[in-house]
Amino acid sequence: MSYRKFIFALLLVSQVAMAQGKAGSLFLAINPGARANAMGEAQIGIANDVYSTYYNPAGLSNLQGMEASFMHTSYLPNLVDDMSYDFIAFGTPFRGDAAIGGHFTYLNLGDQISTDDNGVELGTFSSYMYALNLSYSKRIDENSSWGVNGKYFYQELADLSSVDAATGSFAVDLGYFKRNAMDNPNLTMGAVLTNVGPGVSFNDGDSDPLPTRLGFGIGLAMLEGKGNLAFDLNYEVNDQAMVTNLGFEYFIVDNFAFRGGFMNDPSGELSYTTLGLGARLDPIGFDVSYVMGGNLDPHSDMVRFSFSGSF
Repeated sequence: MSYRKFIFALLLVSQVAMAQGKAGSLFLAINPGARANAMGEAQIGIANDVYSTYYNPAGLSNLQGMEASFMHTSYLPNLVDDMSYDFIAFGTPFRGDAAIGGHFTYLNLGDQISTDDNGVELGTFSSYMYALNLSYSKRIDENSSWGVNGKYFYQELADLSSVDAATGSFAVDLGYFKRNAMDNPNLTMGAVLTNVGPGVSFNDGDSDPLPTRLGFGIGLAMLEGKGNLAFDLNYEVNDQAMVTNLGFEYFIVDNFAFRGGFMNDPSGELSYTTLGLGARLDPIGFDVSYVMGGNLDPHSDMVRFSFSGSF
């Protein structure tokens, strides 16, 4: 396979894996966290843990102390056998009415063998993508806060003598979070604008826009505090499509939760159900999620594991 054909194949895999739309840099839209994934990836209106650095930076103001988390998954195991996705995050209150945090995302596309048009092997190379994100949140008043993310991301599809298919760029996210929404102490809501920045290209003259989204979410505490219901709407700006996320968690006992959810993305022709469990033995927490997709969905049977700690 020639360099150009192989690079095209990698880009095609990423399109199939994440969403079949007009935007590029789609790894930025891979939703992290086993708890979030188990709840159908509905988190904008809940945003009460360290994964707020991804879903809604304004939610960092909900942290009561320093938190850190790590997530790992073998990404798309039904499609490839050497792709993995890792996510590390931290967050902490800062100067009383603010919070700071960040996360690091790494998508490993595996090692590749390059050949020419005659099938002669020309060497091996690694393909990967990563993003480094810093977050800041500040309270507006007792019940509301705003937040911002600044991120740098880099994509390396190939680095060979005749081809350097790599690119880096930056983006920002803006978020808002409201507690006691509509004067209901059990209702929260949030809004975000994510992945705003210049388009990216691989030195081929074509530039792809970022996967910009405008999102709105609500969270409702119910069943005397034992249950949480979450619902998100995400409008994909470039594809002009609406993604819906619905999730629920129920604490069977104080430190053990069962979760379920549903995600539908018409632009990427993705639709799947999610399940998960969570356990916490302070200060350590563990979460796991499982995706139940269709026979042709590469996300099917994907398992996410998350470990978190409070300090």
